Amino acid sequence: MKKAALSFISLCAFCSLFLLLASCATAPLKIDEGLNPAEYFQRAQTAVVDRNDFKTALLYYQAFLERFPDDIQGAAAEYEIAFIHYKTGDLAKAKELFNVLLEKYKGDAAMVLPRWPEVLSRKIIEKIDAPKVAPEKK
Repeated sequence: MKKAALSFISLCAFCSLFLLLASCATAPLKIDEGLNPAEYFQRAQTAVVDRNDFKTALLYYQAFLERFPDDIQGAAAEYEIAFIHYKTGDLAKAKELFNVLLEKYKGDAAMVLPRWPEVLSRKIIEKIDAPKVAPEKK
């Protein structure tokens, strides 16, 4: 009888804990469609700087690209997405995305694109490609 009661209490405690944790799960991010282009960047940067939340930042940059496909700041959003992959250690994906961005600087549109994403993309690709040197043993 005591064993059954203890099992029942344990089961109730487990279920309570499960429900508590499940209720704390965050809902999927719903991005307000009324944001202006600058607000997408501001919210993405706030997510990274204030909360180290790269996932949310990616969602804002991707939403920006979907909602404003012809905006001149598209190159900046693409750079930021690639940079997040770089910062989170996904170097292969980062390099791929930086190279896709750099292709845009070979076409006619390059004359109107901001230069900084091109310059920084090249520098980060150089870092990714640089030979890794093991630290010296002392």
